[in-house]
Amino acid sequence: MNAAAPLDTTDVVDAELVDARDALVPALPEADVDINDVLTDEAVEDLANSGRERTRGTYQERFKAFATWCAARGRDPGPPTTEQNLVSYISHLKRAGVDFGTIRLTIAAVVHMNARAGHTNWPPIDKAKAIYADARHEQREAGRSPKSAPPLDMERRQQILEACPDDLPGLRDRVIAHLGYYCRGRRSDLAKFRIASLEEVSDSLLIVRKWTSKNDKTDEGREYEIDDPEAIYDILTWRAVLRGRGEADPLKPLLRRVDQWGNLGPISGKGWGMTPHAINEATKRMAQRADLDVKDTATSHGWRAGVPADLGRLGYTADEIKDITGDWRSTEQVEKYRKVGRRRAGLKTDQSRRAQAITELQTLKAATPPEAPATAPEQADT
Repeated sequence: MNAAAPLDTTDVVDAELVDARDALVPALPEADVDINDVLTDEAVEDLANSGRERTRGTYQERFKAFATWCAARGRDPGPPTTEQNLVSYISHLKRAGVDFGTIRLTIAAVVHMNARAGHTNWPPIDKAKAIYADARHEQREAGRSPKSAPPLDMERRQQILEACPDDLPGLRDRVIAHLGYYCRGRRSDLAKFRIASLEEVSDSLLIVRKWTSKNDKTDEGREYEIDDPEAIYDILTWRAVLRGRGEADPLKPLLRRVDQWGNLGPISGKGWGMTPHAINEATKRMAQRADLDVKDTATSHGWRAGVPADLGRLGYTADEIKDITGDWRSTEQVEKYRKVGRRRAGLKTDQSRRAQAITELQTLKAATPPEAPATAPEQADT
């Protein structure tokens, strides 16, 4: 039997369609599209849902603002997003005086949303970044700086604890303060703690496990050892209350909403006992109740800054704080927290010998002789 000759593109082929085989043959894309360049429906869905939930939500919010701006001007936001639309929107944000941190986040959001739609490294961002750099320079020069939550350090934490009422909502708030401070937790981290996150090693040591976090790219998790007796007592007392109410299954959330009568709120469909937003609002209420010096600007992110600020106050360097805590991949943000801690204690941020030399100049004041008068007074006749 002779092998069939290859078909020419101009050949006409007779074929019979067999209905019984329809289910076996998938629909193919149009002839001018290579199927090897087409994602499956499942891959499109997984790609669209990729990334951490909180990061994904933030990017979606920024892209929605971009899309709304485009729609109002008859532009197509994509994906794929054109370079011209991105640059034009970034220029709009700069001229509107939007803080440069939000501008930078917007560029990242547009690139991220395009990648999720299958358009990797798109659109080009060099021109948008140039406008962002100008906005950053202008705002810095004008004395504007990015918003930053004040650290909820040990001193402020103690004020919060002392102001908590002696009831179940107060106990829950104390647990938020302990976990937030000692675990350097973002609001999303705190909301993800489960009953199984706690391991009681002894009366003087409690381990709290963070299964995942924003900086944990390999999902290895982290363990935090708490040896503060007050914190251990409050956290274990809270767990005992949950057990007494049948709410201590290992995978149930550790933090729960509590009404004024001490009733636990239901667990949401997403598994939240308290949403990240609810934890942030609870922290704000705690700051107001304690009448903190930063009560009007405190947020739950202040818990994350507390320990590095306190370590900076004690004289540790940013590198040392990074190694001690293990919560940051670089020292850039740690250094900001360290400086806040030093200045809050009334101390200079630069502890080097060279910086100390400037202070030592003040010792010359006593050594400088008084300036002689311009002319000597005439001596009286004798």
